[in-house]
Amino acid sequence: MKFTLYFFVLLGAIGWSPGRMVAQRSTFDTGNEDWGAVGDPASSVATWVPTGGNPGGHIRVLDAATGDIWYFLAPAKFRGNKCGAYGRHLRWEQYCSDTTQAHSPVGGRPDVVLMGGGLTLVYDLPYIPGTSWTAFEVLLREDAGWRLNQLNGPAPTRDEFQSVLTNVTALRIRGEYRTGPDWGGLDNVWLDIGFYLDLDADDSSGAAHDGFKADTLCGSPYAVPIADADLLLLADEPLDSIVLRLVLAKDAGQERLQVLGGWPNGLSLIEREAGWLVWSNGGSTAVDDFAQALRQVRYWHQGNAPTPGDRWVSVLPYGRCGPLGVRYAYLHIARAGEAGYSGDTVLCSGSEPIDLLKVLGGSPTPGGKWIPDLPGGRFDPSRNSAGIYSYVAPAPATCVADTAVVEIAVEEPFSLGSDTILCYGHTWRLRAPDHLTRWQWSDGTQKPFLEIDRPGLYALRGYTAHCFFSDTVAVDYYNCHPCFFYAPNAFSPNDDGLNDTWRIDLSCVWVRFWLGVFDRWGNLVFKSDDPQLAWAGQWGHRAAPPGVYVWVAEWESDTPEGRRREQHSGDVLLVR
Repeated sequence: MKFTLYFFVLLGAIGWSPGRMVAQRSTFDTGNEDWGAVGDPASSVATWVPTGGNPGGHIRVLDAATGDIWYFLAPAKFRGNKCGAYGRHLRWEQYCSDTTQAHSPVGGRPDVVLMGGGLTLVYDLPYIPGTSWTAFEVLLREDAGWRLNQLNGPAPTRDEFQSVLTNVTALRIRGEYRTGPDWGGLDNVWLDIGFYLDLDADDSSGAAHDGFKADTLCGSPYAVPIADADLLLLADEPLDSIVLRLVLAKDAGQERLQVLGGWPNGLSLIEREAGWLVWSNGGSTAVDDFAQALRQVRYWHQGNAPTPGDRWVSVLPYGRCGPLGVRYAYLHIARAGEAGYSGDTVLCSGSEPIDLLKVLGGSPTPGGKWIPDLPGGRFDPSRNSAGIYSYVAPAPATCVADTAVVEIAVEEPFSLGSDTILCYGHTWRLRAPDHLTRWQWSDGTQKPFLEIDRPGLYALRGYTAHCFFSDTVAVDYYNCHPCFFYAPNAFSPNDDGLNDTWRIDLSCVWVRFWLGVFDRWGNLVFKSDDPQLAWAGQWGHRAAPPGVYVWVAEWESDTPEGRRREQHSGDVLLVR
């Protein structure tokens, strides 16, 4: 044990590399690779950190601190038939945020949990991770310290250990070792399994999880590979066979799996059905021969009009202990669509967006692309520019796409101009735009012009060739000249028809007015808020006595410089 402990510490100091070893791996250089967390994590999804790994990126899990401990949870690629891992190693590197005595250690819990075949294997590491990267290595064998169900349980038998590896359902690595809130990191997880298959090693086809993706070729027959040229197949032991099946098809009787050309010596090919091939080891077939054979397999469609949609081909290798893990080729067939017939339309500015596919004639295939770009193929007159838009119907990347165009014109609303301020006494003429076919002013007339001589809100409603629009303009007036007033100095309310009333005449338009008439003792005998209201010489309901009265007047008017306030006073002689 002392030697093992020293070996672990050395690995943590210098790092390790499996080189060309056949393994299932997670290096976290581009993402979290679907790793999760269970027990007491703040999130069931491990957080990917692009830096700080050993080297590159790594994953991190934060403790929810609700009482339990948490584990890193391995994704699907570490599950399934891993019988080839028997007698090999599980390796990883991790760190903890806190190894001090500030929090109590949590003991009696397994550090590694491996489940499968209805059994649970647990492992207790000789030491815990440090605050910097610490490397671990665990031998996958019944005599390496594993226990059944719990740390003080019995050691598994060889058959029990291999039963677990043949159908792994869960792999957990402990991340929390002390009470209280903490976090931990994980990097470079390697499971030596003696077998590895990736249908697209550099993922250039866009497939994940060791699969492969391809679009159909144009023309008939449709022949599509089920693996990339960089297919990677590694195995420490000879393979028994590889089974390929078309597990998702669309056109019965027209689809099959077929091999182009010959295949390596020692391999035998059995075609059980049109979509079911079996490559078998003739006794001395190398792993590379299986890889070469897979590169020659094609999905084949003999029809002229295949049903668009996805096809799936499963690739399942077999070793000495059964199936080693299925891989999938995802094949998409999409025949070139129809763009329909070119069309044109006229829209009104401000109207609702329209689907331009409805402008095209014929039966255009949806799902294509508009040039210039139109999200959802909807033209919005308020946001998009009028002009010519081309519709490129959907088609596989290698096929020539059908194209049609839509020419769009947008009729714009007319404008009466900006709101205007005029001087009292001036007039303004509004003109109906020439492109209107019929119209009506706010006064109900259909004249070419509207003469304005007073403040107000003026409107015009009219039709263009295809659209109806309206616009308004507000007109206000100012007193552009000084406001003169005239206040007579005498009047005689004797009903003779001459000078029977008295008032102040203003030469301007006022917005507020107040007038008060007082006797010689200061009594208010008359008041008015309208200069048109004249004093008839009354005081209440009786005639005011003759004599001299004092008046005070105040008014406000709008001028180009703003609101102007004036105050004046004088006297008037009442004669009877």
